[in-house]
Amino acid sequence: MDDHLDIFGQQPFFTINIQACFCFPVLEVSSRPIIINTLNSGLERICAAFPWLACGIINEGSGDGNSGFFKFKSLGNAPRLVVKDHCHDLSELTMEALRRAKFPMRMLDEVAIAPRKIFPDKEAGPTPVFLIQANFIDGGLLLTFLAQHNTMDMTGLGQFILLFSKACHQEEFTNDELSSGNLPRRDIVPLLDSSYTPSSDLGQYLVKPMPSSSIEVPPTAPKCSWAYFQFSPGSLANLKSLAAESLTSSSFVSMDDALTAFIWKSIARARLPRLHPSSESTIMRAVNMRQPLGIPETYPGPIQSNVKSTCSFFELVKQPLGIVALQLRSALELEKSDSGYRTRAIATILGRMPDKSGFSFGAMIDQSTDVIFSSWMKVDCHHLDFNLGLGNPEAVRKPNCNEVEGLTFALPKTAKGELAVAFCLRDEDTQRLKVDPEFVKHAEYIG
Repeated sequence: MDDHLDIFGQQPFFTINIQACFCFPVLEVSSRPIIINTLNSGLERICAAFPWLACGIINEGSGDGNSGFFKFKSLGNAPRLVVKDHCHDLSELTMEALRRAKFPMRMLDEVAIAPRKIFPDKEAGPTPVFLIQANFIDGGLLLTFLAQHNTMDMTGLGQFILLFSKACHQEEFTNDELSSGNLPRRDIVPLLDSSYTPSSDLGQYLVKPMPSSSIEVPPTAPKCSWAYFQFSPGSLANLKSLAAESLTSSSFVSMDDALTAFIWKSIARARLPRLHPSSESTIMRAVNMRQPLGIPETYPGPIQSNVKSTCSFFELVKQPLGIVALQLRSALELEKSDSGYRTRAIATILGRMPDKSGFSFGAMIDQSTDVIFSSWMKVDCHHLDFNLGLGNPEAVRKPNCNEVEGLTFALPKTAKGELAVAFCLRDEDTQRLKVDPEFVKHAEYIG
């Protein structure tokens, strides 16, 4: 196994984790040993087929002016399943209480239900690539998957949650699954040759160093919180129709475009009372670039770029939904139209930097005005039962974690087509959003 990660996995910022929590009903306490045995057996099977899952990530060669490189390192027989019984220490966290509240973010604390935090504390030694935590609560099981972000994006984690369910069912992996899941990573994104000169617009990804003479005291951070808002299938269809009303018949916007535009416009309305109308807002959308780069969709590494759109708050609030959605669609198509050349150019810049901490897709993002949007809608996982005898999960959620203002996630759709979106906003902005007639017409506050 080539132990080097791909070029996008070499970003120091990616030493964070990504999480997904599956919420199952458990009627019989006596079934717990069977559940634990099934999960352990599934882990053994999947780690045997994809040995890098049983590894940790280490950094070698870092020092002054050099961020080093990230690579896999074996963890031997370190346990990968964490089992917690929260029936007594978190007695208020019951499946019935979660169900009644519609599985809100505030009840799903990562410290309690995840094996590691999304933003982990700095520590020496390898950080695990893939962990699972089984949390037994009164009447339920919260099954939390965790992946180290240098090794996987959400598309990759979704693929390996699917493969883990196959492993729990003792199904054989296909040759394509084995091949794409174990592809050598080091050179999977072909860099441009030495004659390439970066265009000036790519400077937006370079982090500006703080002036050495600057001793400014940072302002007090505003109070922010995470909250879920839920969209019904009917609301999503209405948003798509509403977007189409202001477009010509030849124009196309996807459901994702319409939803993203609606969220961007709604957040802008909530923020506008504390900003000048001429202020600008940028939305940054994460984009899966596997297909343009000729990389299998089932390759797990973080092969993603970002597209940005910018608009003044005045225009953003006043423009019809369809016009904003079309702006988002145009930016996305432009990013994908060059067969991944721009993404290769970004990768080349990153590859040429000895200290890759100077690179960030969000280097120019202003969290007080901008939005970072990541869609997991296409991660099809609500049908996965992991052979636990519990049926399908009642909900799939991202646990509560550190606040990052402006960050939003559209979670996987349910079998019924419902969609939960996680917002992290200033509390004052969330309060305005909760009573915005245009927003609550389509979205239900969950918390």
